Amino acid sequence: MENVVTDTQVHEYSIMHRFLLTFLIWSLISLPKIYGQSSPTSKRARDFYEKAAKAWQGRQLSEAAILYNKVLEVEPSHAESHLRLAQIYELLRNPTLTKQHYARLVALQPTAAQSATAYHWLGKHFFQLEQYDSAQVYFQKALPLFPVKSSLSRLTEKSIASAAFAQQAIKSPLPIKKQSLGDTVNSLNSQYFPVLTADGETLIFSGLTDSRDENIYITQRQKKGWDVPEEISKSINTVNNEGTCSVSADGRTLVFTACNRQDGYGSCDLYITQKQGSDWSTPMNMGEPVNSRDWDSQPSLSADGHTLYFASDRRGGQGKKDIWVSVLDQKGKWSEPKSLGPTINTPDDENAPFIHANGRTLFYASNGLAGMGGMDIFITQKMDTVWAEPKNLGFPINTVSEQVGLFIASDGKMAYYSDDYAENGKSRSLLYQFELPESLKKSILPTRYAKGKVFDKKTGAALSSDIDLYDLKTQEKVASFTSDSKTGSFLAVLNNGSEYAFYVSKSNYLFKSLSFTVSDSASWVNLDIPLEAIEKDKTEILNNIFFQTGSFDLDEKSKVELDKLVDFLAKNPSIKIEISGHTDDVGSDKENLELSRKRALSVQEYLQKTGVPPARLSSKGFGESKPVAPNESESGRQKNRRIEWRIQ
Repeated sequence: MENVVTDTQVHEYSIMHRFLLTFLIWSLISLPKIYGQSSPTSKRARDFYEKAAKAWQGRQLSEAAILYNKVLEVEPSHAESHLRLAQIYELLRNPTLTKQHYARLVALQPTAAQSATAYHWLGKHFFQLEQYDSAQVYFQKALPLFPVKSSLSRLTEKSIASAAFAQQAIKSPLPIKKQSLGDTVNSLNSQYFPVLTADGETLIFSGLTDSRDENIYITQRQKKGWDVPEEISKSINTVNNEGTCSVSADGRTLVFTACNRQDGYGSCDLYITQKQGSDWSTPMNMGEPVNSRDWDSQPSLSADGHTLYFASDRRGGQGKKDIWVSVLDQKGKWSEPKSLGPTINTPDDENAPFIHANGRTLFYASNGLAGMGGMDIFITQKMDTVWAEPKNLGFPINTVSEQVGLFIASDGKMAYYSDDYAENGKSRSLLYQFELPESLKKSILPTRYAKGKVFDKKTGAALSSDIDLYDLKTQEKVASFTSDSKTGSFLAVLNNGSEYAFYVSKSNYLFKSLSFTVSDSASWVNLDIPLEAIEKDKTEILNNIFFQTGSFDLDEKSKVELDKLVDFLAKNPSIKIEISGHTDDVGSDKENLELSRKRALSVQEYLQKTGVPPARLSSKGFGESKPVAPNESESGRQKNRRIEWRIQ
């Protein structure tokens, strides 16, 4: 198999390559105007200079370097020879000699146009050495020498801002202590882009073998650490490269990157696969409009798997590589991707998006904003439909090296990422974790999760069912998903401090509603859900019907639940139901009986107003006569205050 670089490696190389080409093009444009005015004065030096220029134009770099040095032996102060030698040694990756000749050039011609590239290189050189004050000085000297509003001028302005930011960031480092995930996980040549399920029990990552084969690996959390990673599936990993991936909160939907495949649309495409039981389906190219003729990579799925963020260099963005988003509609189609706009994307590169399980907090890498150098990781929050101004995560999360691929656990406590490690002269990428400092925890709304199984109450058989999750405060649907057809299992992410309504429905079964509140005291909610087949006298409770104390007027929050019941009746047109009202034992028997009757009647009247034929409905009040819990506590009395519906 051929050695193939990963899409990340291609990206990093392209940044360096473009940067170098930009400077060389600038030099080639500016120098011809100068040479005619400042050729060497002596004939001997001019002879060497003309031969050196021919060697340079013929890309004979070593020969050109020898000849330009001979020019300087005769005329040590010939500025253009210093510039050419600096450029040659830059191409030959000899920073010591590059620095020597650029420094000599700016000393000879501190305000000349061709010194702009020298100042900028020197600034970049000191920036890489983390000598940010010196870097800032050189960048500031370069700025007035570049054409106003040019790309090089903009790049220099950004470099000045980055040097200033880095000076402050390094003085106030975040209290972070990184820990390796251990040799069991870090067993490959390189491993990177880690993602976890919402319960933190499953870790998935990309890995590169010694033979340069890039695959996706999976491991499960054990009591004493992580289990030995295995290839995720033979149906996913192939002889080609499978790169950056993302997984839904329940671990059942996986999107990953694959490049240069026969069914591809562009250089790199996104593929999707679903898990049922322990088996992954054959990956499918996500096709248009998600994939294009360009580079589409580095996906991040929302918790419910219905929103996809990814990086692409397609047209219509702000610059080179941008962050895009696509949404899965009710028909199972992905929408036309939209750029996240100029608040997030810059004229430079943005990549490696990660949307937190809360659906509001986005992390991504950019080299278009002020930072520690190269690609830095930024955080932004979504307020309604608008993204807030991104903030650099600071030092030492970001350093002078490239940073991409940060994952934050759903509870907002731990971060997972990859970092380079030098071993026997070779660089490896290993997986690490660290606890988020308090300053960052405050920026991330933590989530909890509901986890359980849906099954037939009579037989115990696992059921695949549709599940809708509503926020009771806003009455808006916040997620929809299905339980596993083979195991009945499901996992739903919940934002902390919210009240939720949970609706489970399946053909030929009574739909079930639940309500619960997520608090700090519990990291997850157990919701094993038995469904009953549609049979005479089978009963379910409407858990999300609300009345004011002592009143029979339906609260607006009851609308979602009642509309679910309307939908159930529409799908089962032959069914008749009885609505029954129940109360606790507070108050007189007569008052409770009348209140329960009127509450049941209110539900019946709502259903009739939506078009359910009156002949299919009846209502009755039972007062406090049929308690389901002792009336000895508020929780018990709350259970007894209920509305039920029964198949007649």
